[in-house]
Amino acid sequence: MPQNHEKTQPDPVFEYPSNIANSGIPLVIDNGVYKCRAGWASLEQPQLVFKNITAKQKGKKELDVQVGNEINNVEVVKWILRTQFDRNLVTLYDVQEQIYDYIFAHLGINTEGCVNHPIVMTEALCNPGYCRQQMSELLFECYHVPSVVYGVDALFSLYNNQKITDLTHSLIVGCGYQNTSLIPVVNGRVSSANCRRINMGGAQLDAFMQRLLQLKYPGHMAAITLSRAEELVRDHCYMAEDYISELEAWTDNDYYENNVTKIQLPYNAAVTGSQLTAEQLKERREQQIRRLKESNAKRRLEKLQMEEEKLRELISVQELLDDEDDEAFNRALSSLRYDTAESLQVEITKLTMSIQRMKAKIKGIDLPVDEEAKKPAVYDLIDIPDDQLTPDQMSIKKRQRMLKNAREGRLRAQAVQRERQQKEMEEEKKLEQRRIKDFNGWLQLIRDKRKKLLDIRNAKKQRKADLAKRRTYASQQRMRKITQLVSGGSKKKKEDTFGQNDADWEVYKEIHPENADSDSEAEEDKLEELETLLKEHDPEFQKEMDQTMGQTGEFDIAEYYRLHLAVEKIRVPELLFQPSMIGIEQAGIAETMDFVLKKFDAETQNKLAQNVFITGGNAMFSHFKQRLEHELLAMRPFQSPFNVSIAKNPILDAWYGARKFSLSPLLTTSSITRAEYEEKGGEYLKEHCASNRYFPTPAPNK
Repeated sequence: MPQNHEKTQPDPVFEYPSNIANSGIPLVIDNGVYKCRAGWASLEQPQLVFKNITAKQKGKKELDVQVGNEINNVEVVKWILRTQFDRNLVTLYDVQEQIYDYIFAHLGINTEGCVNHPIVMTEALCNPGYCRQQMSELLFECYHVPSVVYGVDALFSLYNNQKITDLTHSLIVGCGYQNTSLIPVVNGRVSSANCRRINMGGAQLDAFMQRLLQLKYPGHMAAITLSRAEELVRDHCYMAEDYISELEAWTDNDYYENNVTKIQLPYNAAVTGSQLTAEQLKERREQQIRRLKESNAKRRLEKLQMEEEKLRELISVQELLDDEDDEAFNRALSSLRYDTAESLQVEITKLTMSIQRMKAKIKGIDLPVDEEAKKPAVYDLIDIPDDQLTPDQMSIKKRQRMLKNAREGRLRAQAVQRERQQKEMEEEKKLEQRRIKDFNGWLQLIRDKRKKLLDIRNAKKQRKADLAKRRTYASQQRMRKITQLVSGGSKKKKEDTFGQNDADWEVYKEIHPENADSDSEAEEDKLEELETLLKEHDPEFQKEMDQTMGQTGEFDIAEYYRLHLAVEKIRVPELLFQPSMIGIEQAGIAETMDFVLKKFDAETQNKLAQNVFITGGNAMFSHFKQRLEHELLAMRPFQSPFNVSIAKNPILDAWYGARKFSLSPLLTTSSITRAEYEEKGGEYLKEHCASNRYFPTPAPNK
């Protein structure tokens, strides 16, 4: 699904109708940390809903300040963003004044120098008296409001969902943007001494989501903005009922494929279709084939140089026999990890054949003239019977026999290679003639040869895999043959148990050849040659290769700009229950709730547990209620009752509750008038069912 920044629309300027202007209808303001909601109590919905921030471009005057929805993009670097809140407390009242100006202006209030409407607004839980005093001073002295009522947003939400009486008990989980509060309500009033705050809210969840995705996709760090992370948290995250089991489920590939959410970041797609002509495409293809051939030739040349160096080293060791230096020969043989002179000769013959074959493949390099065949060799003791030789002559005869065998082996290898090269040259001529006369037939022949070589290679791979497995039939057959050779072909009939114990297996591993034989190398070279021909002459071959390898041959730019939202969907909300995941040394909701409940006696605990109420923006996470029930089931005594409920509208119920309160008789008894403000001070508060407790400072004398 595509993911774009939300486009905010500037708030309209509403009319100030006479029926509202002359009736003194209360103005309801939910002054939230994330969003501010304001509107007339006579209307069912708030007229203004905007982010509670201001923005000013660097270098501009204060008159150019933008508020809330007037800010098109909060990610612009040139903006200076400000909020009146420090955590959840209002501390910057110049910014709060700009917010009030914005509200009153857009509601159309045009009375000069005053706002002739009672104000019902929210404040922070356990709001300090100093903060309330500053807010009251701003409202009464700057805007000359007739009265004001303060209430806690979470308590207003409870008031909107339930009837609060003197018998009401509730434990409110208030999920805010900067913190989460646990608020016990006892006998219809908040128990301030037992409230607890967790410094974990929506802001921390958004930042965590952004950081997780930036670490997961470092190439898109700039594109994964806080605004996009906020959208992902809001639209796709959910609360895990059992976090550990959910994590384990995400490790399963099928579960991942069925539940992952793919987010498409915006990108500029490349122009489709090739802009090259047919001749340019042909030239490009020829360049690719030429580069492929040059690469293959370079690789062969490097391998040839390595093998020639190794061959020279082995021959230099073998020449120690001519120098009659047996001690040096045996020492060199041991350092090269060869057991006998015969095994050394086998390796020399193999390298000789491999080198001759590679020289034949490299353009411009001819086979060297066999200088060794022209040199006369003297082996005068080989034909003399042993009984006619002295012990020293017997040693020389043995050395001559080894040298003769080595020389004859090299000459045979060169002869075989020349014969093979001659056959290959004749075959290449025939193939070239057929290509000219019957191209389709030639192409099919090349394909058949390639398929045959692939089948041989796959069969060898399977054979090698079978031999590597101890209990397979092929492996046991090989070990039986080796046993027969070791035992000299004994035909005694006895039970054959070779290969059924660990000692036999260790013997088998020691004698198993590790190096590939020269035939396999020749087959690989031939396969490479055939594939080069097909790439050069068959346009469909590369497409088939790409399909076989699961490739399209083109870079999928859309997939590169696609984010996979998987375990992050549960990991981010889990911070509310485990703040320690990001290093915050505080308890989560479950542990804090248990701590708060234990502050009361058993009877009060039961009453609070039977009315656990969730409100605030994070209450919108699906399965939040089920997760809290799961935690309460673990912490409460066996078979003790409890009940968890969620606000009808966790985001707007604070405003709805304040509106409901403003239309009730409680407005008159709970309002702080200007006269009371002047008499009792700005921190004065009239308590009601949705308010904080008032503790005058200094405390009155009893």
